[in-house]
Amino acid sequence: MKLSLPSFALLGLLTCGAASAQTVPPDLDLELVTGSVNSPIAVRAPADGSGRIFIVGQNGAIRIFKNGALLPTPFLTVPVDFGGEAGLLGMAFHPNYGKPSLPHNNEFYVAFNRPDADPSIGSSPDVAIARYTVSANPDIANASGTLVLRVPDIASNHNGGDIHFGPDGYLYMSTGDGGTQGDPHGFAMCLWKKAADNTPGNCGSGTPTYFLMGKILRIDVDNRGGAVTADMCGSQGISPAQYSIPADNPQVGTSNTCDEIWLRGFRNPWRTSFDRDTGDFWIGDVGQGSWEEISLRTLNSPDPTFYGWRCYEGAHNYNSSNVCATPPANVFPVMEYSHAGNRCAITGGFRYRGPITPLDGMYIFSDACTSEIFMGKPAGGGTWSYTEWRDDADGYGTYSGFGEDEAGNLYVVHTQDGEVYKFVSPQSTDLIFADGFDN
Repeated sequence: MKLSLPSFALLGLLTCGAASAQTVPPDLDLELVTGSVNSPIAVRAPADGSGRIFIVGQNGAIRIFKNGALLPTPFLTVPVDFGGEAGLLGMAFHPNYGKPSLPHNNEFYVAFNRPDADPSIGSSPDVAIARYTVSANPDIANASGTLVLRVPDIASNHNGGDIHFGPDGYLYMSTGDGGTQGDPHGFAMCLWKKAADNTPGNCGSGTPTYFLMGKILRIDVDNRGGAVTADMCGSQGISPAQYSIPADNPQVGTSNTCDEIWLRGFRNPWRTSFDRDTGDFWIGDVGQGSWEEISLRTLNSPDPTFYGWRCYEGAHNYNSSNVCATPPANVFPVMEYSHAGNRCAITGGFRYRGPITPLDGMYIFSDACTSEIFMGKPAGGGTWSYTEWRDDADGYGTYSGFGEDEAGNLYVVHTQDGEVYKFVSPQSTDLIFADGFDN
């Protein structure tokens, strides 16, 4: 069984929209903010009124851009297993960060591949979340953190690792399927613990066990310190628990499930984001050999929680054997594109909510292999279309991450060149909004 779209809607989903349908200002450009950043993969900003942006480096260093300059001393350097797709993967400020009257006002979280020397659950370094705090100097974090959650890994690729706080105050994390091509073990579909046994339907037995792979996780990091329960799979080796399970997570109350799981069926959801206006959740999932996809989870959606992999690649059948012979109810992507023209790895972006008013509501994303940047917009009837806006020089690891500042300005990072760019359009910008005073 799968959640199907009407044929006309599916056609709209799969068709690249014409350029004339997009409201892209003719002077839209990328303005260099800073260079000389080692392997940037994301931009983050706390809602503290400081105007700073924090640049997340895959090498473990988090740099601050403040008052027009890149500060020479990193905000924090996280010990990571760095190389290939591994390293520091994501960062999220607690919603109360910088608000002295509220709890948890000095906390932020990072997702990363733990160093090789650290004990691991699987055959490769764990993908983990840790909590850190800022020091008395707002531009320097305290060096030691607290391990919050661990996900075992079987290879160094397909880590996911993006983290964000949602509008509900919970922390969300994306995880990859472990990296073995085609997910032969069925990690992305399994809701419990399973062995790397090449038997996708054998969920729940064998050793060593893997879990929480190919998922979107949802945890409550404010209510912590309790006992670790059997359904808290990510707390293995961590006591007391550094998070709790939201009561409305879909697996709560079901035996032999990892209750951190919110959504499943992803290959490598490398970059994700929340729409700051609607609360909708956007997922860029890197495909296998043919299709890249953007998936959407609308706020309070009643749709199934399975997003297709390894039964489907995008909206196309990938594997019809074993558990995929009768796959669970499935949610198809809202946009996809093929690997034609050397495209190979989607970088999920953000739905634009910044000061360039003609872009409002467009979903902006890229391909990390071709340096293309795309503009997606609603096409009616719940479907989306997209058009290519910019095409720079090819090369894996080009535009590999996005981020917003406090005012909603959108940034994109060029990982290979160590550069951070800002989307600008002088003729179409609400200058009051751009300064962050639109409230």
